[in-house]
Amino acid sequence: MIGIYGGSFDPVHLGHLKTAESIKKELNFERLFLLPCCEPVHKKSLQYSSKQRLDMLSLAIREFPSLEIDTREIERGGSSFMIDTLADLLKEFKGKTICLIIGMDSFISFKTWKKWDEFAKLVHLIILPRKIDQLSRNNLDTFEVAFDIKDLNDKPNGLLYFSNSELIEISSTDIRGKIASIQNLDGLMPSSVINYLQKI
Repeated sequence: MIGIYGGSFDPVHLGHLKTAESIKKELNFERLFLLPCCEPVHKKSLQYSSKQRLDMLSLAIREFPSLEIDTREIERGGSSFMIDTLADLLKEFKGKTICLIIGMDSFISFKTWKKWDEFAKLVHLIILPRKIDQLSRNNLDTFEVAFDIKDLNDKPNGLLYFSNSELIEISSTDIRGKIASIQNLDGLMPSSVINYLQKI
């Protein structure tokens, strides 16, 4: 199975990296890609440029060598729609099961995504834990909830799985606030990324 963890990574932090590493291990992914968007559809404009975000991701994964970066959305340019990206990925990884990893916040607003009702025909959906009340779990009408990891291997798509990975309370919004007020970032980001930010 291939894991795809999309986001703006504006900037990348240890919450992203440790969660990705943990979920790769939990679900025994063959490969896990961090996939930075070009222009987010559901968020305001980004603080950092595509080049800066890629630079920071490249530095970060030196400390997390089990993770990889997929740059196709940035290379494509414009608004990033995951449904288009998944079509590309399925062509590239023909015959592989693809699992799309999203946060609970994105899951709750999933029906605002372009062609949301077609995702179940393409991928499994993996939901990261969040503080938001997880009793709001539903299966989006199109996905079937999976309670066992083995089920994800048995079917090519259409399952919804709630990850048991540890919840890491770090947000890019908080980090941007700390950067703006010149606060200490130790323990929130890889030191290589902190050094990079201090130079730009």
